[in-house]
Amino acid sequence: MPFCRQKPPTLKALRAEHYSENPQTLSEHLKKRRKELGLLQREAAELLGVSTDTVVNWENDKTKPVAAQFRPVVAFLGYDPTPEPTTLAERLEAKRRLLGTTFAQVARYLGGTRAP
Repeated sequence: MPFCRQKPPTLKALRAEHYSENPQTLSEHLKKRRKELGLLQREAAELLGVSTDTVVNWENDKTKPVAAQFRPVVAFLGYDPTPEPTTLAERLEAKRRLLGTTFAQVARYLGGTRAP
């Protein structure tokens, strides 16, 4: 009977998602580490304490972590992916990022003007 014919089964493979073996950008570092751990973006987001959309945006290089989010990123990666600072400004920025502080917090600590 012609109406009883079944289509042959279709085999589907998971799409290979590529990531750089030698990451250069924060997005590449995050994607590589997540893949090494075998995590979904949702699972990585839970570990990082952010939303899945945030991880997607970081991995697609649409946004970058703010200072308060950078410490969990360093913990997730196991290292700081930013280049070694060479100038005083870069060293201050690296320290601020590592501590997870805002510019306003640093200014208050250093005795700058207080916000109203």
